[in-house]
Amino acid sequence: MIAFLNGRLDSIDDSYVYIDCGGVGYKVMMPSLDIVDIGNVGESIKIYTHFHVTENEMSLYGFTSKKSKELFEMLISVSGIGPKAGIAILSELSADELMNALITGDVKAICAAKGVGKKIAERAILELGNKLDASELVNVNSPRKESAFDSDVVMALEALGYSKTESREALNNVDYVEGMTEEELLKECLKVMI
Repeated sequence: MIAFLNGRLDSIDDSYVYIDCGGVGYKVMMPSLDIVDIGNVGESIKIYTHFHVTENEMSLYGFTSKKSKELFEMLISVSGIGPKAGIAILSELSADELMNALITGDVKAICAAKGVGKKIAERAILELGNKLDASELVNVNSPRKESAFDSDVVMALEALGYSKTESREALNNVDYVEGMTEEELLKECLKVMI
Protein backbone atom coordinates (compact mmCIF):
# COMPACT_ATOMS: atom_id res chain seq x y z
CA MET A 1 0.00 0.00 0.00
CA ILE A 2 2.76 2.50 0.91
CA ALA A 3 5.74 1.62 -1.31
CA PHE A 4 8.11 4.37 -0.21
CA LEU A 5 8.31 7.65 1.68
CA ASN A 6 10.11 10.73 0.44
CA GLY A 7 10.36 13.48 3.03
CA ARG A 8 12.33 15.21 5.77
CA LEU A 9 13.89 13.18 8.56
CA ASP A 10 12.26 14.66 11.67
CA SER A 11 13.83 12.53 14.41
CA ILE A 12 15.50 9.19 15.18
CA ASP A 13 15.45 6.83 18.14
CA ASP A 14 16.93 3.35 18.63
CA SER A 15 14.54 1.46 16.37
CA TYR A 16 12.30 4.09 14.75
CA VAL A 17 12.63 7.10 12.49
CA TYR A 18 10.01 9.81 12.15
CA ILE A 19 9.56 11.26 8.67
CA ASP A 20 7.68 14.44 7.78
CA CYS A 21 6.06 14.00 4.39
CA GLY A 22 4.22 17.19 3.48
CA GLY A 23 3.15 17.88 7.05
CA VAL A 24 2.18 14.28 7.85
CA GLY A 25 4.50 12.45 10.25
CA TYR A 26 5.20 8.76 9.73
CA LYS A 27 6.69 6.55 12.45
CA VAL A 28 8.75 3.87 10.71
CA MET A 29 10.54 0.92 12.33
CA MET A 30 13.89 0.25 10.68
CA PRO A 31 16.85 -2.12 11.08
CA SER A 32 19.62 -0.50 13.12
CA LEU A 33 22.06 -0.89 10.22
CA ASP A 34 19.75 1.25 8.04
CA ILE A 35 19.24 3.82 10.82
CA VAL A 36 23.02 4.30 11.02
CA ASP A 37 23.11 5.06 7.27
CA ILE A 38 19.93 7.11 6.97
CA GLY A 39 21.45 10.57 7.30
CA ASN A 40 20.97 13.51 9.61
CA VAL A 41 17.83 15.01 11.14
CA GLY A 42 16.48 17.73 8.86
CA GLU A 43 17.74 16.14 5.64
CA SER A 44 15.53 14.93 2.81
CA ILE A 45 15.45 11.14 2.61
CA LYS A 46 13.76 8.36 0.70
CA ILE A 47 13.03 4.99 2.27
CA TYR A 48 11.30 1.91 0.87
CA THR A 49 8.49 0.68 3.07
CA HIS A 50 6.45 -2.38 3.93
CA PHE A 51 3.02 -1.72 5.41
CA HIS A 52 2.08 -4.55 7.76
CA VAL A 53 -1.48 -5.02 9.05
CA THR A 54 -2.65 -7.46 11.72
CA GLU A 55 -5.84 -7.71 13.77
CA ASN A 56 -4.29 -5.57 16.50
CA GLU A 57 -2.06 -3.05 14.75
CA MET A 58 -0.81 -1.41 11.59
CA SER A 59 2.95 -0.89 11.31
CA LEU A 60 5.28 0.64 8.79
CA TYR A 61 8.75 -0.88 8.26
CA GLY A 62 11.39 1.01 6.33
CA PHE A 63 14.64 0.27 4.50
CA THR A 64 17.27 2.37 2.77
CA SER A 65 17.41 -0.01 -0.23
CA LYS A 66 14.94 -2.02 -2.29
CA LYS A 67 17.14 -5.08 -1.78
CA SER A 68 16.72 -4.89 2.02
CA LYS A 69 12.96 -4.46 1.66
CA GLU A 70 12.70 -7.46 -0.66
CA LEU A 71 14.76 -9.63 1.72
CA PHE A 72 12.59 -8.50 4.64
CA GLU A 73 9.44 -9.50 2.72
CA MET A 74 11.02 -12.88 1.90
CA LEU A 75 11.93 -13.39 5.57
CA ILE A 76 8.44 -12.67 6.88
CA SER A 77 7.01 -15.18 4.38
CA VAL A 78 8.81 -17.90 6.39
CA SER A 79 6.64 -19.52 9.06
CA GLY A 80 7.80 -18.37 12.50
CA ILE A 81 9.45 -15.15 11.31
CA GLY A 82 7.38 -12.06 11.96
CA PRO A 83 8.26 -8.47 11.13
CA LYS A 84 10.15 -7.86 14.39
CA ALA A 85 12.34 -10.93 13.83
CA GLY A 86 12.90 -9.81 10.22
CA ILE A 87 14.03 -6.40 11.47
CA ALA A 88 16.27 -8.08 14.07
CA ILE A 89 17.95 -10.18 11.37
CA LEU A 90 18.50 -7.16 9.11
CA SER A 91 19.81 -5.22 12.12
CA GLU A 92 22.50 -7.87 12.54
CA LEU A 93 23.28 -8.64 8.88
CA SER A 94 23.40 -6.31 5.89
CA ALA A 95 21.35 -7.34 2.87
CA ASP A 96 24.46 -8.78 1.19
CA GLU A 97 25.53 -10.65 4.35
CA LEU A 98 22.02 -12.08 4.74
CA MET A 99 21.93 -13.24 1.12
CA ASN A 100 25.29 -14.93 1.59
CA ALA A 101 24.12 -16.60 4.81
CA LEU A 102 20.93 -17.89 3.15
CA ILE A 103 22.74 -19.18 0.06
CA THR A 104 25.63 -20.82 1.93
CA GLY A 105 23.49 -22.15 4.80
CA ASP A 106 25.23 -20.12 7.52
CA VAL A 107 22.90 -20.84 10.46
CA LYS A 108 25.26 -19.22 12.97
CA ALA A 109 25.20 -15.84 11.19
CA ILE A 110 21.39 -15.73 11.17
CA CYS A 111 21.19 -16.91 14.81
CA ALA A 112 23.27 -13.88 15.81
CA ALA A 113 20.08 -11.81 15.51
CA LYS A 114 18.28 -11.19 18.79
CA GLY A 115 15.47 -13.68 19.36
CA VAL A 116 16.27 -15.89 16.36
CA GLY A 117 16.97 -19.52 17.23
CA LYS A 118 18.58 -22.33 15.29
CA LYS A 119 15.28 -23.86 14.09
CA ILE A 120 14.07 -20.54 12.68
CA ALA A 121 17.42 -19.92 10.98
CA GLU A 122 17.40 -23.40 9.45
CA ARG A 123 13.82 -22.93 8.22
CA ALA A 124 14.75 -19.59 6.60
CA ILE A 125 17.71 -21.22 4.85
CA LEU A 126 15.59 -24.18 3.72
CA GLU A 127 12.74 -22.02 2.38
CA LEU A 128 14.72 -19.09 0.98
CA GLY A 129 18.17 -20.41 0.12
CA ASN A 130 16.98 -22.05 -3.09
CA LYS A 131 15.04 -18.92 -4.14
CA LEU A 132 18.29 -16.97 -4.33
CA ASP A 133 20.78 -17.54 -7.11
CA ALA A 134 24.31 -18.56 -6.07
CA SER A 135 25.58 -16.03 -8.60
CA GLU A 136 24.22 -13.39 -6.22
CA LEU A 137 26.87 -14.22 -3.62
CA VAL A 138 28.63 -11.00 -2.74
CA ASN A 139 32.15 -10.54 -1.44
CA VAL A 140 31.54 -8.90 1.94
CA ASN A 141 34.16 -8.16 4.53
CA SER A 142 34.07 -10.77 7.24
CA PRO A 143 32.95 -9.29 10.53
CA ARG A 144 35.65 -8.16 12.95
CA LYS A 145 36.62 -10.81 15.44
CA GLU A 146 34.87 -9.87 18.67
CA SER A 147 37.17 -8.91 21.52
CA ALA A 148 36.65 -9.31 25.25
CA PHE A 149 36.53 -5.51 25.51
CA ASP A 150 33.57 -4.91 23.20
CA SER A 151 30.89 -4.33 25.84
CA ASP A 152 33.19 -2.04 27.85
CA VAL A 153 34.04 -0.02 24.75
CA VAL A 154 30.35 0.30 23.85
CA MET A 155 29.58 1.54 27.38
CA ALA A 156 32.46 4.04 27.17
CA LEU A 157 31.20 5.35 23.83
CA GLU A 158 27.66 5.64 25.21
CA ALA A 159 29.07 7.64 28.14
CA LEU A 160 30.55 10.00 25.54
CA GLY A 161 27.10 10.51 24.02
CA TYR A 162 27.05 8.00 21.17
CA SER A 163 24.13 5.60 20.77
CA LYS A 164 24.52 1.83 21.13
CA THR A 165 23.89 1.44 17.40
CA GLU A 166 26.59 3.98 16.49
CA SER A 167 29.00 2.33 18.92
CA ARG A 168 28.45 -1.17 17.51
CA GLU A 169 28.82 0.16 13.96
CA ALA A 170 32.14 1.80 14.88
CA LEU A 171 33.38 -1.46 16.43
CA ASN A 172 32.54 -3.32 13.24
CA ASN A 173 34.48 -0.80 11.16
CA VAL A 174 37.67 -0.84 13.24
CA ASP A 175 40.74 -2.55 11.82
CA TYR A 176 41.15 -4.84 14.81
CA VAL A 177 44.63 -6.19 15.52
CA GLU A 178 45.12 -9.22 17.77
CA GLY A 179 46.40 -8.09 21.17
CA MET A 180 44.90 -4.59 20.92
CA THR A 181 44.19 -3.10 24.37
CA GLU A 182 40.82 -1.72 25.41
CA GLU A 183 42.16 1.86 25.24
CA GLU A 184 43.56 1.30 21.74
CA LEU A 185 40.25 -0.18 20.60
CA LEU A 186 38.35 2.82 22.03
CA LYS A 187 40.71 5.26 20.25
CA GLU A 188 40.25 3.41 16.96
CA CYS A 189 36.45 3.56 17.38
CA LEU A 190 36.61 7.30 17.99
CA LYS A 191 38.71 7.74 14.82
CA VAL A 192 36.07 5.85 12.83
CA MET A 193 33.28 7.99 14.29
CA ILE A 194 34.90 11.36 13.55
